[in-house]
Amino acid sequence: MKKFATLMTVLLAAVVATPAYSQDKPVPLGELTFASDSLTVPVMINLPGLAGATFATYAAIMNPTSKSFPVQVTLFDAVGAKTQRSITLAPGELKQYTNFLDTVFGLAGAGTVRFQSGREVGGSTDNLFILSAEIYTTGSGVRYGTSLPTVEFPGTDSRSFSVGITVDANNRANVGCFNESTKANTILATVFDGTGAQVTTVPIQLLPNAWGQRAVNAAVTGGYVRFDPSAPASCYAVVANNGTNDARFIAAVEFTP
Repeated sequence: MKKFATLMTVLLAAVVATPAYSQDKPVPLGELTFASDSLTVPVMINLPGLAGATFATYAAIMNPTSKSFPVQVTLFDAVGAKTQRSITLAPGELKQYTNFLDTVFGLAGAGTVRFQSGREVGGSTDNLFILSAEIYTTGSGVRYGTSLPTVEFPGTDSRSFSVGITVDANNRANVGCFNESTKANTILATVFDGTGAQVTTVPIQLLPNAWGQRAVNAAVTGGYVRFDPSAPASCYAVVANNGTNDARFIAAVEFTP
């Protein structure tokens, strides 16, 4: 993808042009963000929640280029079925969706959503767009929002971790994954407390290209989740307050020793 070329240009320029003292303070790669021709939102939702609340997904997509192009949007549901739509963006155009799944797909449900405008869908690597997404909940006249990552690179079959998990009388947690492979995938989500002691395991069995989410039904404070997939997958955890439904999204970070 074009991001690789752009990233290498930025890094090489930094090596050549920055003063010697800055070599001790390299630019953190996590702080570099780019327009892309392929981005995936791990989960979008349009469903009712606890205590009369509703969950929906806001999304904004913008074309920073000087040409018009279509963006193919693919929804992957819990059984791996694909539903596709197309969003055409004029030069410099921004489109916003208060409830993306309802507006674009007419869906009451949830799943992983992938946005593509490059060669994989008959476009060009120059068809770059910018995307932001947020799950929000409304109840008792109060709105709470949770920003979602927009992921450029698919997950692998490496072990990954989501850190900062709490399940108690006031908080609940879910673990979820998107199966990046075209075969069935079993992901073992193991929950640990802050000392590294195992608390429980949550198996997530996914059909090819399916998304799934499961509840963590064991008490833990300040713990973490380790994901072990049998095939490539992108995983995450969500911790939500039982009273307000306000939530924290924790994308899993891959670790290969």
